[in-house]
Amino acid sequence: MRIKVSPEIICAPATPEGYSALAVIRVSGKGSLDLIERIMSLKTGRLRGMRRKLGVISDNGKVIDEVIAFSWPAERSYTGEEMVEITCHGVPEIVRGIMDVLVRHGAGKAHNGEFTRRAFISGKLNAIQIMTLASKWNKGNEKGNISGRFGRECEEFINQIEKVKELLEGDIEFGEAHLDSERIAILTELSSLIRDSEKLIQQAGKIEQGQKVFLMGPVNSGKSTLFNILAGGKALVSDVPGTTRDGTRRNVELRGRKVLLCDTAGTGGEGLDIQASKTVLDEIQEFDKVVWMSQNGKESAPEELSSKLPEILEVASKSDLNQVSKKSFEENGKILKLSSITGEGILLLEEWISTSPGNMSLAGALDRTVNHIVNAEKFVTGDEFGIASEHLNEAEREIRSILGKGENLTLSVERALSSMCVGK
Repeated sequence: MRIKVSPEIICAPATPEGYSALAVIRVSGKGSLDLIERIMSLKTGRLRGMRRKLGVISDNGKVIDEVIAFSWPAERSYTGEEMVEITCHGVPEIVRGIMDVLVRHGAGKAHNGEFTRRAFISGKLNAIQIMTLASKWNKGNEKGNISGRFGRECEEFINQIEKVKELLEGDIEFGEAHLDSERIAILTELSSLIRDSEKLIQQAGKIEQGQKVFLMGPVNSGKSTLFNILAGGKALVSDVPGTTRDGTRRNVELRGRKVLLCDTAGTGGEGLDIQASKTVLDEIQEFDKVVWMSQNGKESAPEELSSKLPEILEVASKSDLNQVSKKSFEENGKILKLSSITGEGILLLEEWISTSPGNMSLAGALDRTVNHIVNAEKFVTGDEFGIASEHLNEAEREIRSILGKGENLTLSVERALSSMCVGK
């Protein structure tokens, strides 16, 4: 997955829609200063540097509003690009009018989190800072400098890894035969690393956006019943088609992973059901998960859905009532027999949802880190200190990448950015 890049200049309201004393519109990208100078009829270069200027923005000779423009050069701005913030009166018609002028003069409307995405690309923010920023909008996350604390714990973790590596490499270089005392000392340190990695995973859970999982399928395929089982809720269940249209959602934890579970309207319905299904399809992104349910596994996921996602779990629901014609999930990994009555397949479904959060996610990076340390422990026990040292090198590489540019966290970054507003 590659970080998405939008048009050269972007713009968006940075304050909530509605009436207020003031509103702010952000503009960022190469050429932003020239654009604002042009629509405010300012002298060329008036906004160069960190400047402010009172003026008016007009549309075909008609004044939209008197505004103040605050400018930042690339090296001083939030995004790492030329940036201007326009402060105007907080009247929706005025904000829309200024946005229309900006777009007509070549700016593009920003996507969710687009300004922060640019800050990431320019190196102004790292992946952990972006995830922490996004977590501030999630109720229930603890407040405070989570990214700073997590970063310090990662640094301490790296120091522990290097300590174990020194023990291993010293024993490899000077020990003709590995003494039991040396092996015990190394295994003790590795056990400590495994315990500390679990603490890192807990901290990461407070930062990373939960996996979004959609329960989809034809009407009356058992989606709401399954939702109730997984979420422990009371979603409305009925044999009448169209019962679920409101998109019931609940944050749950499955096997230590945060999940936003989403019940959806059944496909193949009529009227409002069609619109509800289309809304969900438009929302789903390539890093989301979909459980596609149909009785007897007869109906496959539609092409418009499967083309958006690298993986969909197909479920043959109500297996207690139907003879499933396809091979089971255990045999070919393509379809899971499931019954909300007998419980068949529920544990396998939870496992699929909670594991493999994505190679390019924070959870995935920490999983790989733990696996390398566990493998190092296994090879030390087997007297293969050289291979154990290589696994520790890989574990250290994963943690250092988390603290750096975050090349292995693209999925988590995109998930966090998509949860932000367009003005952030």
